[in-house]
Amino acid sequence: MNNKTVRFAALFAIIAVIFMNSYVSSIEDEAKKRNGSEVLVLVAKKDILEMETINEPMLEFKPIPKRYLEPSSISLEKKEDEKETSKTLRGIAGSIAVVPIKKGEQITYNKMTEPGTRTGLSTQVTPGKRAYSIPINDLTGVSKLIKPGDRIDLVAVVDVGAGKENKVAKTVLQDLVVLATGHYITNNVARSVEIDPMGGKERVKSLADDFTFSTVTVEVEPAQVQTLAILINNGDNALSVALRNNDDLERVPLPMAGLVDVVGAEAIAKAKSQGVKR
Repeated sequence: MNNKTVRFAALFAIIAVIFMNSYVSSIEDEAKKRNGSEVLVLVAKKDILEMETINEPMLEFKPIPKRYLEPSSISLEKKEDEKETSKTLRGIAGSIAVVPIKKGEQITYNKMTEPGTRTGLSTQVTPGKRAYSIPINDLTGVSKLIKPGDRIDLVAVVDVGAGKENKVAKTVLQDLVVLATGHYITNNVARSVEIDPMGGKERVKSLADDFTFSTVTVEVEPAQVQTLAILINNGDNALSVALRNNDDLERVPLPMAGLVDVVGAEAIAKAKSQGVKR
């Protein structure tokens, strides 16, 4: 192959490279027009559990077309320097994941909450009203299928004389708002942090799935606190919870119900007479 042929081959190779670069650039330009320019979006570097504290090693920035940004995602312009990305990571660290976040999933503000916001029960109580806790169990507390924000009625069963037939049931309060179940309050981060006795490490427990609570806290009028106090101290399981639909705000006057109202006086008299014969 002579020098002239080599020169022509080299020239054609250069031209081919130029055309190829031009073609690739045109495709990239078209993609940018269609998808938008690239931005840095914050994603999960590993699976993050619900109610887990988010820290910096769990996160990383990845470039994606702006078109694929999720609403409320945390992103930066691609030209941002390392100092800016580190500042953003530090600002997110310490937040709590309110839902499970999978590896590679975009981090959005609605998937996190801040443990340092103003929380607590007192801010939930309407001015002029009071928060009062009622002891419950599976039987008296609707199998503990109650959450903060639910609305309930309270039914009292009291002994007004000697014998079971002298016990009466009365719906004493209706349409009460549940402020808390155990330590689970609606405006608190729904978790508790315990120390693992075996390893000594922190262990996060989700209160949203906790059914070990033994009290329900309701919002009542000051005078109703006295009513509840006397009923609760009247005996074990004196109060039972009846769960109602949150849209049902009607308060219906209900009479007391005794054993005689349920089974009838004749049945009680018959049972007594049979007991005497024995």
